[in-house]
Amino acid sequence: MANTRAIVLMTAAMAAFASSDAFINRASGTFPTGQLFAVTSLASFAIFFVVMLRNRDALFTKMLFNKAVMIRTTGEVFGSLGYVMALTLIPLTTASAMLQAQPLAMTLAAVFFLGERVGARRWAAVGVGFIGVILIIRPGATTFDPNILWTLLGIIGLTARDLGTRMLPKDVSTPFVSAWALILLSLLGVAITPFTGAWQPIDAGNVGWLAGISVFVAMAFFFINGALRIGEVSAIAPFRYTRMVFALVIAILLLGEQPDALTWAGIALIVGSGIYAFLRERQIARATQAT
Repeated sequence: MANTRAIVLMTAAMAAFASSDAFINRASGTFPTGQLFAVTSLASFAIFFVVMLRNRDALFTKMLFNKAVMIRTTGEVFGSLGYVMALTLIPLTTASAMLQAQPLAMTLAAVFFLGERVGARRWAAVGVGFIGVILIIRPGATTFDPNILWTLLGIIGLTARDLGTRMLPKDVSTPFVSAWALILLSLLGVAITPFTGAWQPIDAGNVGWLAGISVFVAMAFFFINGALRIGEVSAIAPFRYTRMVFALVIAILLLGEQPDALTWAGIALIVGSGIYAFLRERQIARATQAT
């Protein structure tokens, strides 16, 4: 049952991430990347800090130097940098689709670094979902944009983040690791400001974009940390593909994009692989309880 709960949390996290992606994509037309990083990360940190105060969870402890915490935080910083840079430089659907290579990378990492055993059916679910992504992005069909390489940094960094999250000691709280990642992301935003443009004034007309990013990022951090801490990485990996589905729904409803037949075929494969993986985990859970 732990994997089933983790799958639900992972799907919720992907919905929240896709929503924040849409806000970032729209806000990037008004605010430079450095400002987006700094302001929204600081606002998201404030949400987690309030939770920490309520739980009497200290911000400064020796756990900050725990190996798993350091791996997770470093991965979060570089992964977020790569992905947010991609969101501001290439189309939303392209950036979201490229990031869907992460489930395959995460499954491989779980095998080599966490010692998880991955059966043929889990590999099949990940592989079918990845084929769906390929149908959507169709590499080589358009002129190559070097800015798409930012997504590779995002994949590597976020895979390291997820490995670190899975390795976290049980006495390290989700608000603690999330708060520290957001502190460093805020500092990163300030550091890259000279390279991404001068800060712009925040007024009533555009504060909604920044608030939306902050809230959805905080929600996504909470859900994904919960999923990774209770479920097997290889079991929940296919559900990262749902981020692409949520992103496309947002692109259709809010951005007026119209997917073609190949894109819909890709969506069908992604959703189908996720449903299969979910049902398979339920079947395994029932069999385990029966023995």
